[in-house]
Amino acid sequence: MSLLQRHPVPVFHHDAEHRHAPAHAEDERCPWCDQAIPHEKFSAIRDRIAAKERQQYAEMTARLKEDFAREKAELAARVREEAQLALQTEFAERLKAAEETRLAAEAARIAAESAFNQQRELLEQEKTVAVLAEQAKAFEERQKLQERLALLQKQIENKTAQEIGEGPEADLFELLRGAFEGDRIRRVAKGLQGADVIHEIIRNGQVCGKIIYDSKSRNAWKNDFVTKLRADQLAERAEHAILSCNKLPQGVQQIHVQDGVIIAQPQRVVVLAQILRRHVIETHELRVGNEGRDEKTAELYAFITSDRCKQLLDQIALQAQRMLELEATEERAHRLTWERRSKLIRSVQKVHTDLCFEIERVIGTGEDAADDPEFDLGSEG
Repeated sequence: MSLLQRHPVPVFHHDAEHRHAPAHAEDERCPWCDQAIPHEKFSAIRDRIAAKERQQYAEMTARLKEDFAREKAELAARVREEAQLALQTEFAERLKAAEETRLAAEAARIAAESAFNQQRELLEQEKTVAVLAEQAKAFEERQKLQERLALLQKQIENKTAQEIGEGPEADLFELLRGAFEGDRIRRVAKGLQGADVIHEIIRNGQVCGKIIYDSKSRNAWKNDFVTKLRADQLAERAEHAILSCNKLPQGVQQIHVQDGVIIAQPQRVVVLAQILRRHVIETHELRVGNEGRDEKTAELYAFITSDRCKQLLDQIALQAQRMLELEATEERAHRLTWERRSKLIRSVQKVHTDLCFEIERVIGTGEDAADDPEFDLGSEG
């Protein structure tokens, strides 16, 4: 119900006759009792009625404005309350949805971490199993090698002296062939008389002379070694004879001359052969007689057994050993570099695998990653 309906305003109507009639006293009547009244009194009553109407209209208008303002304020407050309630409800719903999303993400993260930890533990277990398998394999191989070594040692102990000398003799033959490619070097077959190796020195297509060699690997020295090689030298008419032996006569070191035979440790044989070969070539080109040749040979043997020659040979051996050590050091450095590079490659492969796993986990295709040939770098070697 509107304000005008709740508070009707009394309206006083005057007939047109009364509003426009001439001002005659006998015609003026009271609007309430309809009695005739004088014109002056009628005008006063009419003015009071108009003033009353205006006052009532003003009061009614004020009440209406107050009621309208109050209802408007109440409506605005009710709208604000409803809007605030709606916002609170919407915020609560959004907060609840966000919390559910966070809990779901947290659960997914925990599940992914658990799966990743399980995979890492599985990889660690596989790695441990592989390492143990390699260690077991290495242990078995080491055991086999030790058994093989023990068998070889037993076989060596059971070998005859001739069989023991076969290895050093073959080594000496190969060393001489490598050092003197232009000469004629041959081995004497087992069971035949003669030295182990015959070395014919070739110069300009001609044989200038001979050097014969015997190789002995024994636990003790015997003078028969020299006697036998000296006889072979005379039979071959060789200029020189070298006995390569790991055991020298008592009190002798490195090189010794006995009964015209040069006795030397195996590592000195090739150097001595080079010296003797040059002596043979020079005496051949100078066509020195037997007497002069024997004299020069004696001088050469004296030099070979001198301290000066031993010093020079020691220097050669020392420098050669240093070169071998340098080569070994370089090889170890290369091997260390290769091992470090291999470890770095494996580390990069592992990080790449972890990165791929995390990416696949985030985008949700982790199950298909195992089928990707690029997922595991380790399989490519």
